[in-house]
Amino acid sequence: MTSHYQLKKTAFLLPHSVYYQTIWAIKGYYFHKERIEDVILASPDHDGMPKGGNVSDPTASKAFKLKDSAQIVRVVDEEKEKIQEEYRQGVWMNIMYGERFPYDAHRNTYSYHKHKFVYNVALRLGYY
Repeated sequence: MTSHYQLKKTAFLLPHSVYYQTIWAIKGYYFHKERIEDVILASPDHDGMPKGGNVSDPTASKAFKLKDSAQIVRVVDEEKEKIQEEYRQGVWMNIMYGERFPYDAHRNTYSYHKHKFVYNVALRLGYY
């Protein structure tokens, strides 16, 4: 896969590994949303021991499982809303599915919004 991300020096420049880590976190958005639903609807975990020494706390167990997924979904949702309305769908489809940017605006305009989105997600997730 060819990436033209780091061809120009911009304010939104990330190290190569951080950029791709953020891209894959964004691409995992639907997985994380599904995981949240699965954990919420799941029955509590039991250790299988009738007289186990551990105190069962199903709420804390679910919260621990949801922490990372909920943060990724929340950050991506909030940063996605910050993209201008007319560019949001094009940026989202390019990141998620590798589609070309629409022809209603120049490629550089879409690239600017994509880089800004990825950069802000990386900052808020603590990757950079």
